[in-house]
Amino acid sequence: MTNISTYEMLDVIFNNIEHVLCVSNADPQDFKILYVNDTYETLGIGKDLLNTDPNLFIKIVHPCDKKMFIQSFVLSIRKNKAIEFDFRIIKPGDDVCWLYCKFIPVVGQGGGVDRVVCVAADVSERKKEEERLTNLYKVQGDVMKMLAHDLRTPISGVKLLAESMLNSNNNQLSNGHISRIIGSCDDTLTLMEDLLSYIQTDTEYIKLHLSDLIVEQSINSVVESFATRISEKQIIINVPNTETIFSLDSLRFGQILTNVISNAVKFSNRNSSISVYLESTEKDLTVNISDQGIGIHEDMLSAIFDVFTTSRRAGTSGEKSTGLGLSITKRLVELHGGTIQFISKEFEGTIVQLTFPNINN
Repeated sequence: MTNISTYEMLDVIFNNIEHVLCVSNADPQDFKILYVNDTYETLGIGKDLLNTDPNLFIKIVHPCDKKMFIQSFVLSIRKNKAIEFDFRIIKPGDDVCWLYCKFIPVVGQGGGVDRVVCVAADVSERKKEEERLTNLYKVQGDVMKMLAHDLRTPISGVKLLAESMLNSNNNQLSNGHISRIIGSCDDTLTLMEDLLSYIQTDTEYIKLHLSDLIVEQSINSVVESFATRISEKQIIINVPNTETIFSLDSLRFGQILTNVISNAVKFSNRNSSISVYLESTEKDLTVNISDQGIGIHEDMLSAIFDVFTTSRRAGTSGEKSTGLGLSITKRLVELHGGTIQFISKEFEGTIVQLTFPNINN
């Protein structure tokens, strides 16, 4: 029978478990790894590096979690108690990985803690699922908030108008009420469409279907859909007279343009102008939409993409806002790998800059 020491036997056992297991000294001022099993290398760091730098394990802890890591280590020693927590490390290549960790103090012959066993496991997938669920609960909360507030108001208004019509014999008054009911229903439908889009974009259900588009055709189509509102405000709208082919999701790009151009019309003054112009390179496509409207105060710019943002305002002709449009727009732009920026000055106008990367480059 082969003669094997206890240490060698434990080493064989520890090297065949899925969790990272290491033993360190119990000195917070001089944290050193004394033993680590082979699973440690799944973190992307060779065990041989620990031989040259025993403090390497603490060095790879994420800067935002390093204080918590050290405090947990100290606490386990002081209280002679196992401490569990999650923390992040930065792997080679700057990849961030979540680890579950359990510090287990080991009492020496002198009666004090002289070693700490650390058991760690990769929980990045669990953290990703927790984040998804947290996001889902947030969406549900936002939906309930909208149902409780934003939808109740127009429905209550429709009810009051309908009751007034029942008690009135005045046809002219009734016709006015009917027009207001239709307008209220239109506002509610817009709100519902924005709500559904928000739920879609915020729960990651959208899959892009990219194809080569003539960008100017998409712009013209959206502008034509606002023809009545543009005419009512006597706005001049300038669109590019070029032909730019770029790979985008036709439906979602149209939704992005609709939200941005709708805002430009909504917040433009009568007899003003809106300009849409393009910049296309091998690297990316930039769409700029500028208006001469009421602009945005600098204090409000930081919150314009927030859901149900406090920055929402009525348009120059009293047009309503759901507070969801720009949040949805930002998400759709980012799904394309792009960015959205606002350059605005109150009372002078706004420029919205949409940039999309060229996936074919």
